[in-house]
Amino acid sequence: MKNFKTFTILLFISFVLVSNTACTQEKANEESMKMSMNNGENPHTMLASNASGADNATTVGKVHKIESVGKAKQGYAVEFTWKGEDGNAVRFSDYTKGKVVLLNFWGTWCPPCRREIPDLVEVSKDMANKDFILIGVATGERGGSLEQNIQIVSNFMKDKGIPYNNFIATQDLVNAYGGIAAVPTTYIIDKNGKISESIVGMRTKSDFMESINRVLK
Repeated sequence: MKNFKTFTILLFISFVLVSNTACTQEKANEESMKMSMNNGENPHTMLASNASGADNATTVGKVHKIESVGKAKQGYAVEFTWKGEDGNAVRFSDYTKGKVVLLNFWGTWCPPCRREIPDLVEVSKDMANKDFILIGVATGERGGSLEQNIQIVSNFMKDKGIPYNNFIATQDLVNAYGGIAAVPTTYIIDKNGKISESIVGMRTKSDFMESINRVLK
């Protein structure tokens, strides 16, 4: 009985910690309801559109549409493609070749995701001259269309001064990564494309740097 009580307490603590540091699909649906109650306007889009924006000197990353997703290989990053500025296909494996990757699944609608963005921005800037790249994948956006979702994420990135590129998640990519039950979910990927660590829930800059440096060594 004592062991059962201890297990129950630990389970409750784990639930509280996860609920405070990550968002599930139910949270995305709640945000969608808020949007519909707001005459169809997404509150995060409105906030980003009306904000003064980040420092003009900050280079903001781009938002890309995923064109295709490869087959999942257990323990490795999933291959996917998008169109580069020249219109030609770019592969994830080529884009990240020879680099440690921090791949962050997140959503503009998710409070813990938004709270960790400043830390991720600092990580991206501090590691700009290293064999490292940070990539975001926006998940669960409720813009109504791909173009609207791109605009939502683009506005948010401009507002927060996010310098790294982001992608709008497709169901194929989400499925290839096991479903992404909650966001933020972050993968640390080594230079050979192998997943070194998976992190569910919000983390700090120091947490991310510790994980990155373990793989960079």
